Amino acid sequence: MLLDWRFKRAPWRDEEQMAETDQELDYVEEGRKMDLKLLRGLALGGRRSNEIQLLLDSQADGQADYQALALALADYSAPEKKARATFSLLRRHQENLSARLGRPLGIRAAALDLLENLERALDLPEEQVLTYNQLHQMAFHDHLTGLSNFRYFTLRYSEEVKRAGRYRHLLSLVMIDIDHFKSFNDRFGHPAGNFALEHLSRLLGAELRDTDLAGRYGGEEFAIILPETSKQEALRMAERLRVRMESSPVPLNDDGPQRLTISLGVATYPRDAHDPESLLAGADAALYAAKKAGRNRVEAFIPTTGVDLVFAPSNPGSVQQVHVVGDFNNWTPSADPLWLQEGGSWRLHLALAPGRYEYKYVLNSDWYMADPACAETVQDGYGGRNSVLRVAG
Repeated sequence: MLLDWRFKRAPWRDEEQMAETDQELDYVEEGRKMDLKLLRGLALGGRRSNEIQLLLDSQADGQADYQALALALADYSAPEKKARATFSLLRRHQENLSARLGRPLGIRAAALDLLENLERALDLPEEQVLTYNQLHQMAFHDHLTGLSNFRYFTLRYSEEVKRAGRYRHLLSLVMIDIDHFKSFNDRFGHPAGNFALEHLSRLLGAELRDTDLAGRYGGEEFAIILPETSKQEALRMAERLRVRMESSPVPLNDDGPQRLTISLGVATYPRDAHDPESLLAGADAALYAAKKAGRNRVEAFIPTTGVDLVFAPSNPGSVQQVHVVGDFNNWTPSADPLWLQEGGSWRLHLALAPGRYEYKYVLNSDWYMADPACAETVQDGYGGRNSVLRVAG
């Protein structure tokens, strides 16, 4: 039976070693200078120990931006002074433990041990000491927003893209960034910045379906996985979220409601990419385009490759609308319209990532037919045929 364990003393430290270390550090005095939430984020967040160590080691003494380090390594906004004290004591604690053990100790293990010592020395109230279930939860969720943390999100993301490919489903990815977040932090303080991140996470939750997954990607950046969602549907969802954020000021106690906006980038599998890395790069490029275009907007990734579709009806007067449907738009009749040209033909440049696709034309919203100009067709499973489209790289 699994009991409600409290965070226990590290098993590899005997009483003599712990006493020697405790003599060197005044945990009560040092703990008051530190930010325990930041330390918990380092110990239990989504970053690997070697990632934390490498970034810490790359910082020159006296020149490090500790606020930026806190955001990068723990997805937490801490005041510069407290962040500096936290990182300084953590490094010192790591050195002490490594000396005692006679071998290098990972930075996350040192953070866990330091966290235990501080919680005991500061005699925190029972409700502030993390339970086993809370520790387990923090292994998969961001400690500030409650959304999936970076590690869990990226794992699920790769799995979802593979699943979409296996079952030939669509999947959309939305990348989100809070506009001018650093200026907001500098003006209203780090607690307000953290509250703004929590505020956005609540708005995200109101827009998501049970099958969707939102994650804290890092700092003020968020991401959403939308399974079985076309590009048009993802863009509509992203625009609703943008409007919701713009019209829902962050309620700050002393400074009143403060308006914040977000920029969003959207990319869809397989229309925009056929692998997780390319899809992420596409959504990130769309996010960058949104910020470059002035922020507070949604942009879609548009592949540089594609095809020109031309449909010439045998009886032009009988055709009022032509759309193309396929496995790139979830066979949605209204997604991709062709445009009437002089002479009665219909045309569309369809931007698609390199690959193989199946498609049909829809005439007047109800008549489905294979493309007469396409020689390659396959059975559609319903007694008809799909045209096959191949996009070169």
